[in-house]
Amino acid sequence: MKAPDWSLRRWLQGSSLLAVLAGYVVLLLVNNALSRQARYDRHLEAFQRLEELLTPSWADGSLTAAQKSLDQIVSPGRVVWLEVSPGVAYRIPRANPAFPLSVPFQNLITSAQGAPSIGVFPFTSQGIRSFRVAGRDYLTSRSPVRVGDQRLQLRMLEDVTEDVSRRRTVQFLLVAAAGMSSLLTSFLLRLVFSRGLQPLDRLSTELDGFAVDQLDQERLSLHDQPLELGPIVRAFNKLLDRLSAGRQRQQDFVDGVAHELRTPITLISGYAQSLQGQGHALAGGPELELIAREAGRMGRMVSELLDIAREEDGRLQLGRDPIDLDEALLQAFERLEPLASNRLSLRFPQEGASPLGLGDGERLQQCLTNLVENALKYTPEGTPIELFSSTSASEAVLHVRDHGQGVPLAEEERIFERFVRGSSEASASGSGIGLAMVRLLMQRMGGEVRVESPPGGGADFQLVLERVQLSPSAPPA
Repeated sequence: MKAPDWSLRRWLQGSSLLAVLAGYVVLLLVNNALSRQARYDRHLEAFQRLEELLTPSWADGSLTAAQKSLDQIVSPGRVVWLEVSPGVAYRIPRANPAFPLSVPFQNLITSAQGAPSIGVFPFTSQGIRSFRVAGRDYLTSRSPVRVGDQRLQLRMLEDVTEDVSRRRTVQFLLVAAAGMSSLLTSFLLRLVFSRGLQPLDRLSTELDGFAVDQLDQERLSLHDQPLELGPIVRAFNKLLDRLSAGRQRQQDFVDGVAHELRTPITLISGYAQSLQGQGHALAGGPELELIAREAGRMGRMVSELLDIAREEDGRLQLGRDPIDLDEALLQAFERLEPLASNRLSLRFPQEGASPLGLGDGERLQQCLTNLVENALKYTPEGTPIELFSSTSASEAVLHVRDHGQGVPLAEEERIFERFVRGSSEASASGSGIGLAMVRLLMQRMGGEVRVESPPGGGADFQLVLERVQLSPSAPPA
């Protein structure tokens, strides 16, 4: 199964950090909007005070007197004038040292006239406009006034460049502070999530320690579990209860079926052999021979299935005793040669003591029987099958070599899996558990089974055992 390519810890850290950054962005945007609003409010408040101060005396006065009162006003960063028509001033305001001009004043008036209204003061009669000329920022507002019998526009222009620059500096400092805070937050989040997810790590470690053959004993502890993990632990324990009960039912079923099948198989095999020994009329025919052979095959199949069930339950135990390999081969040859139609041959080393390996003698015979029957079944009639042994510094090996089609390289491991048969075996009958049983038994004996493709074709199945090293003073076996 493919391992997951994402981490919950990293996802939580990243999502939390993005949420923090989003909060900082919202904070900066709100701060910027509030700063602009405060600037507009100050400008509007100054303009309203000016209007309340000047306009009451203009209703019965002259335009000259009104202009004179405007000339007496000195406001840092602001200029005020009367406008007779859009974009046309009654008189250009005199120079104000606190209001430096970067462009001619008429250009400022034209720019102010064309600037769009910011549209945030629908409850006032004044319309504030914001614009930028020659690298400087301005606010302008206007209000209709009456001077004598004339209707004019009172206009005010304010240079807010310094305030905008100051706010930009503050924004930059806030961004820098947000960046530093994000780094600190990221570090703290790593610590928080590392500690917060420790219960999950402990739960994972506890689950890894569960053994398949101890499902009836293993349970997760609810002690010191967080509230969020409590339902998961309880659900998993219930699942273990169901698995344990199902496993026990499966084990009882296998044991019962094996017991029930062994009895009729034993009876069939026994009566067939009795009839053959008594010289019954059918003894010389193929019928009794077929009954005996198939009964034996069924008996071995039931035993193999029972062994597989015991292995899954952890109850399959094999011995590890010294075995004379040549003696084991001779015993297998004598048992199987009558079934091989003179196809089985046995080769012994020319010289040297017979090799010894550690294993279970009875189970080793079972492995040899499976390999020989497999070779007889899946190789052409008349081709020889050879039994011989070999040794290395640490291994004692029993060989069952045939001269059939061989095993493709891509299938050399797959054919030892349960209920799997090679591509060259499609036309032959079989259960697909013989080779799997050989590998299982060899592993329980501390050895292994492997297959090689020798020169000249065919397949060389090898039962590899740990070699018994004899001391120089020990007599040969």
